[in-house]
Amino acid sequence: MKPALPRLVVRVNIGAGLRQRQKQRCLSVYSRRNLRNQQPTSWLHTGSCSRNSILSMLLQTAKTKDPVTTHWHGQPTHEERPDLVGKNEVTPGINKAEYETRRQNLVSALPRGSTAFVFSSGMFFVSPHVFHGFRQHSDFYYLTGWNEPDSVLVIQQNSHAARGYTMTLFVNAKDPEEEVWEGPRNGLSAAVSMFGADEAWPIDEFSRRAADMIASVADKPADEGYVYADLDGHNDLWVGPRCKELARLLKRENLGPRIRRLSPSVQRLRLIKSDAEVALMREAGRVSGLAFQQMLGQCVPGMSESTLQSVFEHACKKALVQKNSDGSIAVDRSALTRPAYIPVFASGEHALCMHYVLNSAPMRSGDLVLVDAGAEYASYASDITRTFPVDGRFTDAQRDLYSAVLSAQQQMLSLCCVDSGYSLNEIHRRSTQVMAEELKQIGFRASSQDIDDRLYPHHISHYLGMDVHDTVDMSRSQLLKKNMVVTVEPGIYVPYDDRFPKAFQGIGIRIEDDIVVGQTIDDIQNLTALAPKTIDEIEKACAQARQSS
Repeated sequence: MKPALPRLVVRVNIGAGLRQRQKQRCLSVYSRRNLRNQQPTSWLHTGSCSRNSILSMLLQTAKTKDPVTTHWHGQPTHEERPDLVGKNEVTPGINKAEYETRRQNLVSALPRGSTAFVFSSGMFFVSPHVFHGFRQHSDFYYLTGWNEPDSVLVIQQNSHAARGYTMTLFVNAKDPEEEVWEGPRNGLSAAVSMFGADEAWPIDEFSRRAADMIASVADKPADEGYVYADLDGHNDLWVGPRCKELARLLKRENLGPRIRRLSPSVQRLRLIKSDAEVALMREAGRVSGLAFQQMLGQCVPGMSESTLQSVFEHACKKALVQKNSDGSIAVDRSALTRPAYIPVFASGEHALCMHYVLNSAPMRSGDLVLVDAGAEYASYASDITRTFPVDGRFTDAQRDLYSAVLSAQQQMLSLCCVDSGYSLNEIHRRSTQVMAEELKQIGFRASSQDIDDRLYPHHISHYLGMDVHDTVDMSRSQLLKKNMVVTVEPGIYVPYDDRFPKAFQGIGIRIEDDIVVGQTIDDIQNLTALAPKTIDEIEKACAQARQSS
């Protein structure tokens, strides 16, 4: 929790107006020209002026008079955390060349002369002064790797530029007195030297600079002056003050007919994963799969669903800690993982609710527990569902229903290749037919409407990537392409309804894996295969873990 501001800072803030004017005089653009001229990093370039304040003295390092925050960044870098970020990588697992390729691909996909504005996420607060953990907007992160709030990326097509475009970042400048409270920032020089911008400006300059950019767009012919930006909070995403300011500027210039949504163009790129992205998602699946293994053996009757959730989340962290033979820590990469979404830990009849997230009930002997949970690793998600008995052994009815769902899932996994000629929607339609056949074998007399409306009411799949429900504007009717990553998650939820066999009423079962689409059936990759799935695997994992404890 963030501490209350002491009296010292109140005194500093009395002169906030003067301090802001000093800052405006000292701020300068940081560009590639600075790098070519090899100008030394200084407070001038990082957006702050020297101040004779008590805080300045408190912040100086042990060996120099520079503020200690000048040596820090707002996210892990190779220089500071080589165990997390490799050489030539901007973010863990993704190098500078890949970020450049992403931007080049976007520029190539837009009409000639286009300008694209991409906005970061903001900070969200639980209550006054208490904030949620920050997560960057996926489109912004995909194009930049920059992991700070209140930032704007501008990409302008420019045939005269060496790269065919110019890249400008508007970000929070380094400011030692603010960083001591809010944490370190990357700053303007890093935006150029590390993240690939041609120019970097303080975020407070956005309104003035954006006005000039929009005016230049207005001077272009109509077929060369498109503005790509997401201004409307589509898909319930946050619309921040910089976005609203851009909308105001566009309205002032009467550019409404030239405005296009940007996100669909970025999502088309994000839909097909690079080898580096697949590697990160494989690690997310490995971490989550190991956590499922540990969790199975620690689930016991009487334990709360929330306690089981904490077991899973702790196991995800532990999966990224490597130890030496003497028990000491060799490598700890747990900082790169967090829950990919609010998980479902639904025991007993709670599993009849698709997104039960209260996770508060005690788990009872004889019940199943449906766990839909996954770790995010280096900003890429996993999404796994397993259903298993609280006391480690399936009853006969549970075994029969589970086997039906598992059979349907395994058959649908084999269709996740280009050669199958299927789309996700076609796989779903096929899954409902297979599910009806499987249920018939164990005594169900369910109509196709019963399957669609009551027993299996959700889609079998969604795209997966930086977001759990990734690239949501991309149609599930398009044919599968190599290196798409998709989930396969059939489920059966039997209500208390006498149209269905009584032995199965009150049971909900879902089984979900993360799949890399291959060219052929042999190329299909299951990223989450470490999570026990067959009945024998589940019961064995439960028994082994309990015996070892």
